[in-house]
Amino acid sequence: MTETLSIVGHERPIRVLLRAMASGRTAHAYLFWGPDGCGKERVARYAAQLLLCKDSGALKRGAPCEHCDSCAKMRGEGHPDMHLLAPGDKVISVEDVRKLQETLSFQSFERGRKIAIIRDSFRMSREGANALLKTVEEPPPETHLFLLAHHRSQLLPTLVSRCQPLRFDPLTDGEVEEVLLLKGVEADDAKVLASLSGGSAGMAMAHDMESLIKARDEADSVAKNLRVMSPAERLELSERWSKDKESLPLRLDCLERSLRRMQADDPDALDTMGRLFTVSALIERNVNLQLALDALFLLEDDGGWEELV
Repeated sequence: MTETLSIVGHERPIRVLLRAMASGRTAHAYLFWGPDGCGKERVARYAAQLLLCKDSGALKRGAPCEHCDSCAKMRGEGHPDMHLLAPGDKVISVEDVRKLQETLSFQSFERGRKIAIIRDSFRMSREGANALLKTVEEPPPETHLFLLAHHRSQLLPTLVSRCQPLRFDPLTDGEVEEVLLLKGVEADDAKVLASLSGGSAGMAMAHDMESLIKARDEADSVAKNLRVMSPAERLELSERWSKDKESLPLRLDCLERSLRRMQADDPDALDTMGRLFTVSALIERNVNLQLALDALFLLEDDGGWEELV
């Protein structure tokens, strides 16, 4: 799409997005959902650059001009009308949402559109999500929101229903390899890392080969054997994962990817993946890790979720 952002893959959601922009039907709120590290934010930033580009033909063309001062700002230190809410490992509080709403209520700096990208929108507290709902339902003029999440089920259903959802699938190994090569990774390493990435270029770039192999192999074993493990074995697994907080995000990511690969042939994998999404959302709300993982590995139904909240 553009050499500036070097977007790889995701032809279907990009095609839907560009078609809406070209026809003047850009939604006020989009929900980009898909695996972590697959490129959702990169596409959102491209959309922001396109919407803010001062070339009158950019939207019809489906590409920013790359020459106006707006495009230069997007490539540089940032555009004053493009706002990023990035919580890191923290919950997005209602105060965070209200600050963003206040910013979006002001006139744009360049008298054009205003864009907000909310990274890891599933980290929003219930109060924050309810507050954001008002902006989604009654957005300020010329304002567009892009919410990024791993799965739509992690957000309030009322919020999801008012966004235009676009699903982002995992990248192919070849696409991940292409991203790594663009980032300067050696060709041999790029091929191996891509094969371990589970479709996530972000994961491939964030971890070394040894840790990826270990996490992938363990996740594959858990996904295949969870249903036949004894209660004692499941409890040991829960305790071990909860004690290693640093490795937990990678382990959960790898488990999700293992379950995705299995779901076509194993109906139980789909059920376990649903519970994994629920537990991941609970962990983001700072519930007790041990109890959350017990709920994932030990419960046979959904009856215990409410005890964690």
